[in-house]
Amino acid sequence: MRMSVLLRLFLPAATTALCCAGTFAQPPATPFANTVAPWYMGDSKDAAGANSELKPAVDVSLGVELAGDDLAASLKRGGDGKVAEFRGGYLDAGQGADDELNLSGTAMSMCVRLRLAEGTTDTPIFSKHGGHDKLVYNLFCTKLGGETSLGFELGTDYKDQPLRVSVPLKIVGAVDWHDVIVRFTGPKLELFVDGVLVDEEWPIGKLRLGNSTPCLIGAESANGHVKCGFRGAIDHAALWNRALTNDEVVFLSGGADEVARRDAQILGPENPCMQYWKPRGYNTSLGDCMPFFHDGRFHLFYLFDRRHHGSKWGLGAHQWAHASSTDLAHWEQHPMAIPITEQWEGSICTGSVFFHDGVYYAHYATRMPDGKQHLAHATSTDGIHFDKLPPNPLASPQAGYDPTHYRDPLVFEENGLFHMLVTARFTDKRDGCVAQLLSKDLKTWDLAEPFIIPGRVTDCPDYFEWNGYHYLFAEFVYWMSREPLGPWTSPAMDRLDVLYVPKTAAFTGNRRIYVSWLPDGGWAGNAVFRELIQHEDGTLGTKFVPEMMPKCGGALDLASMTAKPGANVERDSIRAPHDMYLTTQVTPGSKGTRFGLSLHADADKGKGCGLWFDPAKQRVEFHADDSDAGKTKETNCAIDRVEGLDRPFTLEIVVKDDIIDVCIDHRRTIITRYKGDGEDLLFLTGDSGTLFDKLGIRTLEKGV
Repeated sequence: MRMSVLLRLFLPAATTALCCAGTFAQPPATPFANTVAPWYMGDSKDAAGANSELKPAVDVSLGVELAGDDLAASLKRGGDGKVAEFRGGYLDAGQGADDELNLSGTAMSMCVRLRLAEGTTDTPIFSKHGGHDKLVYNLFCTKLGGETSLGFELGTDYKDQPLRVSVPLKIVGAVDWHDVIVRFTGPKLELFVDGVLVDEEWPIGKLRLGNSTPCLIGAESANGHVKCGFRGAIDHAALWNRALTNDEVVFLSGGADEVARRDAQILGPENPCMQYWKPRGYNTSLGDCMPFFHDGRFHLFYLFDRRHHGSKWGLGAHQWAHASSTDLAHWEQHPMAIPITEQWEGSICTGSVFFHDGVYYAHYATRMPDGKQHLAHATSTDGIHFDKLPPNPLASPQAGYDPTHYRDPLVFEENGLFHMLVTARFTDKRDGCVAQLLSKDLKTWDLAEPFIIPGRVTDCPDYFEWNGYHYLFAEFVYWMSREPLGPWTSPAMDRLDVLYVPKTAAFTGNRRIYVSWLPDGGWAGNAVFRELIQHEDGTLGTKFVPEMMPKCGGALDLASMTAKPGANVERDSIRAPHDMYLTTQVTPGSKGTRFGLSLHADADKGKGCGLWFDPAKQRVEFHADDSDAGKTKETNCAIDRVEGLDRPFTLEIVVKDDIIDVCIDHRRTIITRYKGDGEDLLFLTGDSGTLFDKLGIRTLEKGV
């Protein structure tokens, strides 16, 4: 494999393919030569080692010959060009010769080249089942979350509940030939379809022993009952008692060129813009962000997440992924920075990075299988490749605080001491504080007096100095001080946006960039970047990052757009593109009453995402499906203490997919999601006398 191919193996989500483009050098022997049991389906024999012969049931025909492209594809993958055709029957391998199908340990692989019959929605494929508390491996097709999906379950001795990986058939193709490969490496369970990593999980424990249920192809057995019904064809099926190598996965999937082609089809192109970005994949999201700036490069370390924090039986199993840029416009995706490499690592949690004496230090929290967290660290000499270091945990639980809630260490150097800030809970049950640990050598850490006790939960703190002011963020609010360790004051407007756990980093030109995430149905979602602004009194605000504005086409001819009067309030509407960048100069009326806009609206039905401005309350808020009054529906989200809403101000709005992002007068921002598909843009002025002048609308370019 070429070096560029190997690098992609370890991108976030791997970025899902085992290779990019290029040629593949076939191994001297196919992976089938070193397997527990391969069945080529020319007959019922096991083609390697002990003969775990298949016992055909009715409605299965073995040895059906392929032709043309299907024949070539079978031979290229090490098959024999013959398949088993299933019409609802199944094949029974029992326990295998000398019980060899009862795999054990912390590694296994499965490969099935198959084609499902059209209309398949629910069928077993390849299993050693016996019930969810007994199954060892189970490949199937069924409806998951309302979508017909390919799925695999792995049973270990850690829990009765098996771990599941899956992918909707509509993503990979419902009736095409597919190379389905499952790989259990110990710390990771991976599902590949046509060489593309489509899902992954993070197991604990060893494969279950003592399963007396037969190994079945085209069926599953539990409590003495066999469920069958597989319809389609299987070219070959195989089991290994080891983890296949990356090269073997690529070979079994048709080679590097074929995998690269399928990667583009299944996952689509990479999005070059990091604003509103999330990792490729149907169940992937971006979680807590840990920006860091050094030597002219802005690094975004972030938590790569699957299943909205639901992986690994709810432990989360997120890991540190990494992208970087020198100009915020062009980004480079890097290998996974700090992955899960041990079964006892439940999650690699939030933290911070700093640079000292030629070394990058990453401090983070590790969530353990019992749900507790402790501090850990890793180092790097290039800021890309990190090595985890002992001791682990880094700080002793006997330091006087509960290590369950250690998270987000921030390290800075002052007076020869390194200070690490962490969230802590004390035994007197105060709600939370940011505690500090001190070290002289970055190896031994001692608890110092609490940094601040604000009387509230203080998850994920962030600390920085900017132009003579010191700032401490925690969750979604901030405190400020003129001194490094306080005293701290809470500004009247202490929440900058509606985003959760933002963190910041410097950028070229004495700027600061703030990064967080917008949920997309659960914990984690899409990246959201802001630029911090600093007022004369040290208080902060946010605005759009100029370099990260989406690319747009030409301005629309608004003069040709037809206005439609609304039914209930005085308003105008125009047809607007779904994805757009809108700018306008807002001149509020003299009465100081509410006014707003409705986006993705349906003017006839009075539905849309209402963006409302209330000058008297200094409040800006979103109301989903409420374009008329903004009063009858529950507020979706809001920001307060927005000064100047009774005076002219500029308004910028980015509408992309289901995201609506707003910047008010280059000093306050608010963002939400709305899944409506209305084509109208409504101006909700009522009797306020508000004017929306200098209106400009540009359509966003596709794929950015």
